[in-house]
Amino acid sequence: MRDKDRFLNALIKSNGNHNVLDLGAQIGLDENATMEIIAQLLAEFKIEYAVNGACDYSLIRRKSQIKKANRSKKGQKATLI
Repeated sequence: MRDKDRFLNALIKSNGNHNVLDLGAQIGLDENATMEIIAQLLAEFKIEYAVNGACDYSLIRRKSQIKKANRSKKGQKATLI
């Protein structure tokens, strides 16, 4: 479970600039463990297969996540002005 969270965070930070096997290797996972984590994330609808730069997966943004992000951006703008 911990490796899955670490992998998901690495995927987010890479922003499509690394393939999934490289990301897994960066956090100490072998190819089998990386592919198992990808299968779990796909089953949980946290990622989807979509070519995204060098990476073949991207995050699934739910409407609730988008609304939450928009609210936090509005709050940031208000504090910056």
